[in-house]
Amino acid sequence: MKNRELAKVYAEYYKICIQYEKKFGKGSLNYRRGHNDPVHPNVEDIKQDIEEINNAIKTGKKLPTIDAELWNKLIF
Repeated sequence: MKNRELAKVYAEYYKICIQYEKKFGKGSLNYRRGHNDPVHPNVEDIKQDIEEINNAIKTGKKLPTIDAELWNKLIF
C-alpha cells in the first residue's frame, strides 16, 4: 500500500515539475532543496513540495535555489 501511494505522489510531483519548468525554464528546479529526503522518501514531504511548486507557478515567483558549488558539497 505504501509503495502505491508513494508512486502516485511521485507521478503527481513529476507532472508539477514539468509545469514549473515550462513556466520558468528547463533546469529551473535544479539545485532546489525541497522538503523530501531523497534517501528516505515520505509522502507528506513530497506533497508539501508539490504544494510549494504549484504555488510558485500560480504566483509567478521562482523558488529559491542553492548555489551550484554549494549543492555539489551536500551529502544526501
